[in-house]
Amino acid sequence: MNIPAIDVLRGVAALGVAWFHSRVDLWVGFREINSNPSGYSALDRWLSLLSLPVSQLGSLVMLFFVLSGFCIHLPLAGKGRSPDLASYAIRRGFRIYPAYFAVLVFCYFSAMILSLSLGTASATGSERTKYVLSALMLQNWVYDGGQIAMNPSLWSIPVEVELYFVYPILVWIHLRFGMAASFAFTLACTGIGWALHFSGAAIALGSFFKYAIIWNCGAWLAEHYVRHTLPKFTRWHLALLVLSLMLTPVLGLKGVDVFYLHYGWGVASFLGLWWLITDGARFIPPNDWWVRWLAALGTISYSLYLIHFPMFKIGGIFWIEIFQSKPSSFLVPSLATLMVIPFAWVFYRLFEYPSHEIGRTIAKRIQKLPNKETAVP
Repeated sequence: MNIPAIDVLRGVAALGVAWFHSRVDLWVGFREINSNPSGYSALDRWLSLLSLPVSQLGSLVMLFFVLSGFCIHLPLAGKGRSPDLASYAIRRGFRIYPAYFAVLVFCYFSAMILSLSLGTASATGSERTKYVLSALMLQNWVYDGGQIAMNPSLWSIPVEVELYFVYPILVWIHLRFGMAASFAFTLACTGIGWALHFSGAAIALGSFFKYAIIWNCGAWLAEHYVRHTLPKFTRWHLALLVLSLMLTPVLGLKGVDVFYLHYGWGVASFLGLWWLITDGARFIPPNDWWVRWLAALGTISYSLYLIHFPMFKIGGIFWIEIFQSKPSSFLVPSLATLMVIPFAWVFYRLFEYPSHEIGRTIAKRIQKLPNKETAVP
């Protein structure tokens, strides 16, 4: 089932997260410019204001979670059966892990080469252990959300994989006991996430418990979308969508804990997807250039998410090596965000696309025949 809005939203999310991270190594920062305005040009000061909304775009990972829940459940939505576990595991494994492992290898050797050539910190000692645990997708639990220095954005991939494990359980509960039971299960997971947060555990931000309700909302949308039972998107829903899109970034700029902000972005992502697959679809004409561009970006969004941070790290190291300081203009990280897209495309063609195709092929060979699949009463 081809829904143009999905790839467009993926493209928006990937671009927003990359732009957010580009500021870390390729810009002096808003606080530096505004604490020392005389040291920077008027243009740099004006452009720094643009960074304020960009500073909130990192939470667009919540949009990825909603889209993931929607897309994972869409093939099974309305069919009243559980996923074939073997083919499901093969598809998800080949979809996520080979590209993820490839970027870990890239980060490790990049750190080593930079250390030898420029004298930067290399991946040694505890950092090497962190690479091993990252390869096992255990870094969030062992290092309390700490990631390898070359790619801090990898925190969300283990969370996504955990949600993949939870999904068959969610479907089984839904088919066996009904929607109310699956909702109770989701709330229980969320409750554990909040308990971890209030106990001070750093893992609260890096485990599936917190994000279950956001991801499962995407699956709920898919179920009702296929069944044609999705409630009408009213003006009240639209008002809540606009309010969440306006209020959540403002609260983020005011310093509200990101733990809570993620739920605001989750509400906006859920309502935004709901609107776009129903009433808002007419605002995405498939032949318009910007739709095609964002959809193409959405196709490589996973590769862009994996590769953007290490590319910015490398770019930032060389910039300082040449100019002895970080860029003062916000145009530099903004242009770098666009320049990393070709690297993401190459990474997609080399690693993500081939492994995805291999996973599809293997899954089709081992998938059970339809007449052998039995619905759970």
